[in-house]
Amino acid sequence: MVKNLARFISFSSSPFILLLPTPFILVYKETENIFYSLKWALFSYIFLFSVVFFVLLGMLIGFFSDYDVSKKEERPKLFAFGGIITFLYLGSLILLNGPKILYFLIFGIILGVLVISVVNNWIKVSIHTATVSAFTLSLVILFGYNFLPILILIPVMAWARVKIKKHTILEAISGGFLGIILTIIVYTIGRFIF
Repeated sequence: MVKNLARFISFSSSPFILLLPTPFILVYKETENIFYSLKWALFSYIFLFSVVFFVLLGMLIGFFSDYDVSKKEERPKLFAFGGIITFLYLGSLILLNGPKILYFLIFGIILGVLVISVVNNWIKVSIHTATVSAFTLSLVILFGYNFLPILILIPVMAWARVKIKKHTILEAISGGFLGIILTIIVYTIGRFIF
């Protein structure tokens, strides 16, 4: 029962699920235009879903063992493909004169992929916990202190990842720490640009 709850938490707050509303939230926060925000969110999904299809294809072919890409040695392929897709997304935004706030998102993703790729040489950082940390802290930064309670998702995700034996306590905590630090860096730099 408890393990099933941990699996549910891990899946329902996975990086992919949390990234789904992010383009809409960012563009809407900047423009307050629902249709414009939806248009760019749907455009962003082309790139987001391509990473999902890559993981599914990788599982089918056999170079990924599971949809979480749990094995440390499998992650460089995911990071490389994710990096390529991110640069294609950036190029598309530039060509189509997309919302500048989405460049900010791309900067955060690139920074996160680079840092986690480097750290992954020593420890298998929890990308789930890093993403939950970045997402929830971003909501607090964007929408204020009323969103502080959502930060409880960080230790909840860390617990879930440890409970289903995808990470050690240190790996889960490291992911949360990296997500927080990277988010603070991105938003600090963003203040000077926007």
